[in-house]
Amino acid sequence: MYQSTQSGTQLRSALILLAFCALPSIDSYAHGTMEAPESRIYNCFLNNPENPSDPACAAAKTLGGTQQFYDWNEINQANAAGDHRALVPDGQLCSGGRSKYAGMDLARSDWQATPITPNADGTFDFRFWATAPHATDEWLFYITRSGYTGSEPLKWSDMFEFCRLGNLPVSADKRYTLTCPLPELTGKHVIYTTWQRSDSPEAFYTCTDVVLGNGTPSAWADEGPLQAQSELATGSRVSLRLFNSSGNDMETITLELEQDSTAAEWALAFANTVNTQSQYARIGVLDLSSDTIAPVESTSENRVYTQADLNLSHEVDIQPADTNSSNNAPIANINASPGSLSGAGIINLSGANSSDPDGDPLSYSWVISSGTGATLNSGSSRDVVLILDAPAVAQNVVVELTVSDSQASDSTSISIPHTPASTGDDYDYIYPNGMGSYVPGDTVVLGSDGHRYQCRLFPEGQWCNINSTFHYAPGTGTNWGDAWIQL
Repeated sequence: MYQSTQSGTQLRSALILLAFCALPSIDSYAHGTMEAPESRIYNCFLNNPENPSDPACAAAKTLGGTQQFYDWNEINQANAAGDHRALVPDGQLCSGGRSKYAGMDLARSDWQATPITPNADGTFDFRFWATAPHATDEWLFYITRSGYTGSEPLKWSDMFEFCRLGNLPVSADKRYTLTCPLPELTGKHVIYTTWQRSDSPEAFYTCTDVVLGNGTPSAWADEGPLQAQSELATGSRVSLRLFNSSGNDMETITLELEQDSTAAEWALAFANTVNTQSQYARIGVLDLSSDTIAPVESTSENRVYTQADLNLSHEVDIQPADTNSSNNAPIANINASPGSLSGAGIINLSGANSSDPDGDPLSYSWVISSGTGATLNSGSSRDVVLILDAPAVAQNVVVELTVSDSQASDSTSISIPHTPASTGDDYDYIYPNGMGSYVPGDTVVLGSDGHRYQCRLFPEGQWCNINSTFHYAPGTGTNWGDAWIQL
């Protein structure tokens, strides 16, 4: 459990007071961060903001300067309203989706981590310092899955939720005590906390690096549960497909059922097949003491694990037996326009050329399997829009489409080259992405009409962050000229 002596607390308080008196000023609108264990940014603030000795903090300073450290308590989104995943993109979680704090998103294995130990009942008492307490709607706690290495910026899919709390009292010294059950994990992990106000749509975000158990990381990355929801008839096929970070197939393991099976029965049989045939994956329940994985006969307890050092993704395909001997599997097909992108922008993706030999109606399921700063406007339409933020470095964004005729399915993927924008076509966001972080007189967005718009200078520029597309959407809102200048 996190502990500190009285003398250590007095020394730390003195350091904080000295830092507050340093050259940059703390933002008066800042609101809080995790104090015990220390959040990533709060640790950098305490680690000499002007000249950090900690290598990760020094790298963050090189990228974003020192002011981010002095404003350790304002990593926020003004208009979150609980929709955190929409406003905070993959790869930008620790910065809360704000470029000012981009140093917190650096993919490094040397972020200083605090060892924590649960109470006797398996819980831990997190302490959050709210420099400006607020009425609370919800606290959410996430933690990185087993095998997460930090080699890439943190994504939502790297984590799972382990604690959810409501409105709790704040102490006289402006601390919240947040008691949560710790998950059964070992090694270094990132705990991600969201604090949603109930008196405003504003929310705050915190990354905290911790060490659990004896500090030895698992060799296996937790990819999520094996979903076994219904019985399968003789002849049904269940396959595990593994993909590398570029979206290319690494391995496929298939079980064909030799008898009718309940969901729990085929889940066990499938796990045993994968565990005896796969080079890179296991299915079952992880034993933390031995780092081994054994399957159980259950519809929900088995999880898929892949070798942690390979950064793989997976898909489980289920093809029910063709009891009518007449159904043919559909064929998935993706068209992308354009086929690549520089800077921020959109890619139109279509599954219209997917087909079913029997003419059966198809359902569509889209997922992003690789890439940062990427979102889809829908996951279940035939045609979707892939929204891409400007990347820091060149990458390939891999999107996967699965089509189903309700009896059989087929999947395919497309890899889209995504490079930083040329200087002449630069803009910061595709409106309304990033709203709440627009800087008057500075921020440039791409409007839905394809034109670029610059946020007006203060005080008119304050309207740029108002969440009303009817009134202030650049180029199309009824009063857009009050907030924007077309470039």
